[in-house]
Amino acid sequence: MVVKSYIKGDEFKILELFELVFKQKLSIENWKWRFRDNPAGKHFIKLMWDNDLLVGHYAVSPTIMQVDGQDVLTALSLTTMTHPDYTGKRIFKTLSKSLYDELEQKHACKAIWGFPNNNSHYGFVKHLGWSNLALMHTLGLNAKKIKPKGLKFQAQEIQHFDEAHSKFINDKINASVYVKRDETYLNWRFIDKPNTNYYCYEFNSEFDKAILIFKFYPIGNDIYDLNIVDSYMDNHENIQDYIAYIIDKTTKKVNRISLWKNLFDKNHLTLEKIGFTPVLPQTYITSRIQQSMPKSFLNFKNWHVSMSDSDVF
Repeated sequence: MVVKSYIKGDEFKILELFELVFKQKLSIENWKWRFRDNPAGKHFIKLMWDNDLLVGHYAVSPTIMQVDGQDVLTALSLTTMTHPDYTGKRIFKTLSKSLYDELEQKHACKAIWGFPNNNSHYGFVKHLGWSNLALMHTLGLNAKKIKPKGLKFQAQEIQHFDEAHSKFINDKINASVYVKRDETYLNWRFIDKPNTNYYCYEFNSEFDKAILIFKFYPIGNDIYDLNIVDSYMDNHENIQDYIAYIIDKTTKKVNRISLWKNLFDKNHLTLEKIGFTPVLPQTYITSRIQQSMPKSFLNFKNWHVSMSDSDVF
């Protein structure tokens, strides 16, 4: 078996392995969006081959983060796959070392971070030098408990993010470690992503402004969770009015509203006051850093993180 970097055309074998391992298809459009069209950089992918058979895969996605006011190249850890006939052969560990060495030495990537699932978390921390940052809880609220205050506002759907949107969003991030959300990133992440319907809305009132980005997640029997994947506002106490507008506008039956908010974010308490409580799922957040990365990166109190930072949402 031999480790090689991705070359053009390997994506078709990658998609075949994905379907074999996860029992679902990954579209070529989604693959190109993530690995070819990412504005932060193209594919960082290592593959394990047994002759012409692809037996292992590990990919990360370049991500520009703000760390203590500086742009820093990091990588979001994504799909790890091993052919079911090749388990127990330390393929993932071999691919990881090869990829990490290249990222650090060739690309000056200062950190790899991500949201490992229950199957991979142990291996990341025990064998690959990753550190735990947090166990991120989801905040949830039954849709029937939404109680709008009667705020008068204008709502407009965002078809394309511009510099003003980006400035408002980044000004509302009260943290020193976060994914940089410039207009190029915002359009790539939410407008250009294939096969996913994100709804991006700007709300304006006399004293308040907000931007909410959300999607509807089916939970069965034509019932949906409203996933607020990103939200920025002058006053979080007004979120109920914005949510009520969204629910009233849709024909879908919404059961629950869910979002992520760092426990150490001042607005977590505001959401608690409204009635949001920790619910499942919980998500590991872990990282592997270079020595040159400021240690503030490993203190989760410094982080702003939302559902949109994960490739799952």
